[in-house]
Amino acid sequence: MAAEKQVGWLGRAWIAGVFGYAVLRALIVWPTLGEYGVSPWVFLAIDVGTAWPYAYGQVRVVNEARVGNWAGMQVWALIAGLSFVAPYAYIVGAGSGEMPLIAWIIIGGLAAAFGIASVVRILKQIRQPEPEIEPA
Repeated sequence: MAAEKQVGWLGRAWIAGVFGYAVLRALIVWPTLGEYGVSPWVFLAIDVGTAWPYAYGQVRVVNEARVGNWAGMQVWALIAGLSFVAPYAYIVGAGSGEMPLIAWIIIGGLAAAFGIASVVRILKQIRQPEPEIEPA
């Protein structure tokens, strides 16, 4: 099965949404964390550069789980997980020692909340039947 067919229109919409969210996050990082050593350009490059493997990896995790390909699911889960962590890891490395405690709490809270939301979303999608798509 070709990768395009495995993704579907909902998967492509999710990937596009993740890209948009990456750009929005960079716009938020610029004024809030720029003064603490976090380069918004580097953050944007990492966030946009990992947006596709993160979003595509999530879609593939669902697809691989639905067909029972557990080895494939684990590979894609690792790719999605590393892609999710990369922008936060950059913030931790670049801003270490300079950011106030409240910034660390907010960043940690957002990372935890979005990570949990992603896992819950993936589990829900794995459990629900695949939507039937009418031929074009």
